[in-house]
Order: sequence, then C-alpha cells, then structure tokens
Amino acid sequence: MDDIQLIRYWRNLDHVRRRMVMTDYIERNGHRKWFDSLNDDLVRYFIFSLDSKDIGCVNMTKINFIDKTFEGGVFCGDASYLNHWVNIWACVKLYNFAFFDLKLEKSFATILKDNKPALSLNKSLGYKFIEDVEQNIGRFVLTRAEYVSASEKIQRYLRDFAKQSM
Repeated sequence: MDDIQLIRYWRNLDHVRRRMVMTDYIERNGHRKWFDSLNDDLVRYFIFSLDSKDIGCVNMTKINFIDKTFEGGVFCGDASYLNHWVNIWACVKLYNFAFFDLKLEKSFATILKDNKPALSLNKSLGYKFIEDVEQNIGRFVLTRAEYVSASEKIQRYLRDFAKQSM
C-alpha cells in the first residue's frame, strides 16, 4: 500500500474518523485526486513510525509564508498506539520543523470539543481556545513563543528518554 492510501485507510478507521471534523468515508479515487491536487508549498504530510512500524500522520495545511501561519494536525492510525509517547514526539517534530525550520509564527487547529485526547495534547503544546466554529467545534491558536514555553518540559523528557533508549 502506498503512503497516500495508507493515510486514507487510517482516516477511514472508526477510531480516527469519529474524532475528526470531517467524518465522511474517503473513497480511493477521490483521495488520490485530492492528494495530487495539493500544492507542496502549502501542505505537508508526514507519516511517523516507531521501530519501522508506521503509526500515524502529522500534517501542516494552509501554510501561509506571508502571514507565517499554518494549520497543524495529527492522527494515530494504529489504535494500539493511541496513548503512546510517539504521538507527542511526532507533534513536537512537526512544530519544531514549522516554527524553526520554516520560520512560521502561528498555528491554528480546529478540534471537536468532545475529542478529549486531542484537546489535552494540544493544550500540553500551548494551544489556546479562540472561538467556536460550530456547536461542537472549537478553533485554537498556538504561537511560536507559547509553543517554546509549553513544550520545554516535553522536549526535555523526550531527549532524556531517547538517551536512555540508546
């Protein structure tokens, strides 16, 4: 299975789909056309793995180099890793890339208000609620400064953990 279809497969799994704003089943051909239409300058998708096992996907969409903004996203495709540290590691890698390599300054996220794991993860990274989009959907913002401050302990923990694992 190629990466595009792996992402589609994961997105269609119940444990992923029920936590997303868009819950429609994604068809194979439609997904390929959608993916082929993406502008690589405005969107980045990364599959994250552990011990050569693909686990999930982190992404940046709506990248705007003028306003220095983007939308961040993550989902864990393999349900056996839902509460695993690899998910936050993938988020930290994504936000470090966005804020320090691409020099972006602000991230937005759109999250279902009953998606407790996503709310907790995003809060731990420094996201702040800014507005209701719909009844059960919230919009959140994360600045580079808030991310640096909020993620300091997480990044230290991940570095120490990596040293112990070697």
